[in-house]
Amino acid sequence: MIIIICGTSSSGKSSVCEALKSKLGDPWLLFATDGYLSMLGNKFLGLHPDNKDVTVPNDICYAEKHGDGTFEIILGELCSKLYLTIPNVLKLLSEQGFNIILDSFITIKDEFESYKDMLKKFDPHFFYLHASENIIQDREEKRGDRLKGSAIHWLKRFNFQNDCDLIVNTELVSTNEACDLILSHLKKQGVALRS
Repeated sequence: MIIIICGTSSSGKSSVCEALKSKLGDPWLLFATDGYLSMLGNKFLGLHPDNKDVTVPNDICYAEKHGDGTFEIILGELCSKLYLTIPNVLKLLSEQGFNIILDSFITIKDEFESYKDMLKKFDPHFFYLHASENIIQDREEKRGDRLKGSAIHWLKRFNFQNDCDLIVNTELVSTNEACDLILSHLKKQGVALRS
């Protein structure tokens, strides 16, 4: 089984994924998309405010600075190629009997449909974590490790959230409550949570 957590940066994905992993235990794997893509090295890992070269175009990823002082992350060819391998990696892990919690970067409906189709044999369930632009901006600023506005630029591209199993508003619930809502929804759907 695969639990796929979607949402923009600072929506609470990583925290909810970690809480799910903690509650579900072994043999559940926590697959963090940013961790996987970090194999590309410093140009991927360097997407933060202290990097003076963050706007220099390259084959991995960089940020485009907008007139309002915000940044939009641009994926280079190598990052895009590696990103496209993720459904196949998830499929391979599932074929080996692992249950997976995915902290995903799925953004547009085409990606959503591709994951859904490629992973249908492994019972994928998609959950979208929502928060308003103001809350996302506040969280992004408090974190201090994100490029200003990058989460909002990403948020504006989402177009599949209504196709997810459940939308969880992380403004209204804590991390543990979000986790419990997801697990409760799965149980109501008759999903056996293997452990």
